[in-house]
Amino acid sequence: MPSARAIKTTMLKKGIPEDTINQFILPDPASKGAQWSEEYIAFIDQMDRLLTEEQRLSIMQEQGCCVSGKPAAEHAAFKLAHAGIPLEEKVRLYNESKIMYKLPCRLNPDGTLTVAWSHGEDGDYRCVCPIVHELPQPVEASPTFCGCCGGHARQNLQRALGVKLRLKKIVSSAASSKGKKSCEFTFEIVSA
Repeated sequence: MPSARAIKTTMLKKGIPEDTINQFILPDPASKGAQWSEEYIAFIDQMDRLLTEEQRLSIMQEQGCCVSGKPAAEHAAFKLAHAGIPLEEKVRLYNESKIMYKLPCRLNPDGTLTVAWSHGEDGDYRCVCPIVHELPQPVEASPTFCGCCGGHARQNLQRALGVKLRLKKIVSSAASSKGKKSCEFTFEIVSA
């Protein structure tokens, strides 16, 4: 999970004006558990009020946990092992692989890539984020909050498939639907 400070740093890199950034209230570093989680979700709610959807997606696609170490190495190794084959075949092989933190994905007729995964089934989906686990359930967080998982998916899929992706849409998530929907993200393939 990214820190609010990391998100603010990304805002600067993305050209968000400093007067806008200065309006954000960061979670108190001394806060713990549910209190910190509530403050973090409030920080994300500020993003919804102060930034456009395009800005939020651009910022959150740069976040994500499990994008280094063993998960990153496995995704990079997949790319090397499958270099030179068409993207459609890479996606099929990726979905069949045993990679840690694999992200089930599909190419769409419009040329986008959709990632969809779930923990649970049929209206009883659980969010994987530790921030959400600290809060009374079920949680209903902004879809922007779930952009961090979109960042996780984007970074690992870019590494595995050898493409550049842009988070186009947070379609649904367990945290933004009180567990009624699974997690789904759509990415534009910027370059293959």
